Formats: sequence, C-alpha cells, structure tokens
Amino acid sequence: MAHNPQANGISAIASSPLILLPPSEGKASGGDGAPLDLESLSFEELNPTRARFTKAIVKLSERPRSSRALLGVKGPALEKAMAENAELDTAPTLPAIERYTGVMYDAIDHQSLDGDAREVFGNSVIIISGLFGMVRPFDMIPAYKLKMGGKLLRGKTCSAIWKRVITKSMAESAEGSVIWDLLPIEHSAAWDSSRVPYKTRFTVKFLERSPAGELRTINHWSKLLKGALIRHLVSNGDAAGSADSTLDLLAGFSHPEGYVFDPERTSEADSVTEIVFIKR
Repeated sequence: MAHNPQANGISAIASSPLILLPPSEGKASGGDGAPLDLESLSFEELNPTRARFTKAIVKLSERPRSSRALLGVKGPALEKAMAENAELDTAPTLPAIERYTGVMYDAIDHQSLDGDAREVFGNSVIIISGLFGMVRPFDMIPAYKLKMGGKLLRGKTCSAIWKRVITKSMAESAEGSVIWDLLPIEHSAAWDSSRVPYKTRFTVKFLERSPAGELRTINHWSKLLKGALIRHLVSNGDAAGSADSTLDLLAGFSHPEGYVFDPERTSEADSVTEIVFIKR
C-alpha cells in the first residue's frame, strides 16, 4: 500500500480534528512494502532524531543483555524483538495502521470505514511512537520493539528525547486546531501541550458504577471504547474538528457496551475539556 501523499503536515485538512493515539504493544510481522525510508514518512522535520533512534536500536540488537533490560521481554519474545530490531533497515514495511494491532486498533477497523471517513482518518490521526516520534496511519514502517519509556539514548526515556522535537512540530502546525488527546500518560510525556497553541483539547474518561454504587474509571474496556469513539470522530470529521459542535456530536455516540456521553460530569479548564462517558 502506498504512502499517503496528503499526510506530510499536521493540518492537512483545515476542518479535521487532530487525534493523538499511542501505538500498540503488539505489532504485525512481515509486510509487502519496500524497506524503511525515513524520507517517505510524515513530519520530515523529525528525521534527524529518527535516524539516531533507528541506528541505536539496530546496534542494541547485538547485545542480548542490554536488549532484555530495555525491551522488558525475555525468551522467545526477546529473540523475536531483537531479530526485528536488527533488520529494521532492510525488513519489509506495512502501513502503520496495519502494523499496529490490539484491541483499540481492531475496534477502529479502518478497512470498513467509508471513503470520506477513511480520508479524515488518514489526515487526522497522529500516532505517537517511541521510535519514529509521530507517524500517520498510512506511513510505511517495519516491525520493531521499543517502548516510549525505554532509555535508548543518553540514559533518557524516548519521551524525554522526543518532547522538544514533537512539541516544536506541533506548535508550528497545530495552531487553532481541535485536538482529541487519547494518549496514555507514558505517551503524553512526549509533548508539552502548554507550548502548542491549539484551540481546544479534549481528553476522555470512561466510568461505570461499582457494585457499591461508586463511580470508577474503566481500564479494561477503555481501548475498545476509544476505538469506537475514533470511528465516530472520523465519520463526523467536520463536527469533530469544531469545538462548537462537540456536544451535539457526542450526544450521537453510544457504544454497544452501554457507554454514553455524560454532559453533567464533563468539565473544562484551561482550554482542556475532559469528556466523560458513563455506562448506563
């Protein structure tokens, strides 16, 4: 599948939102694309840092003990990760949306999106990666293993290395944008939202009642629910990219598991709105 030529900057479609996602822990193997070409990836300003990371991860693959400590796996999983990292420059590639697997990406089910939603998806979603910094869904990448919290360069976490570079890229390109920030804490550390002049930023929280009647945050279902929400956002791209249309947009979202938008528990502070969904 070819690289998406429209996805070289952050604001490819003015009315589309920016949707920030983490990569998946699990990744599909193999691929049918040409080997990694950093020049083909979106956000070319990240390439000098990407080159440092890719060179370092290939060299690390020659050291099993160091790889085990950094990657946090052992046995067959470590052998597989080291082999993939060693072949980073020569291995076949897949679009990032096909490389990343797991509950959230399965729930997005991008291949079933209609043409308009698929275009919004390609231009709105940014995946925050420990190895590549930021990639678009249709950027071609190889299989690899590296956590955002891993200390690959200079004894610093990937997020610490990326923070200045990613923040600068977003600050230059995301002015006035509506951002849907669906990042976990580990990946949120890779950018400084206070230095990005966005219009508004939405975060999400899913709640349900415990047997005792107390509201609690859902972790197990959150990836599935986020995947369904992403489908809803890209299927309604204009509304998702407009802060004024958000309440109406979310009122139309419900999940088969029974989660619906709760405007009473949704709150705003300093241009950040925490959207709350609660299980009926």
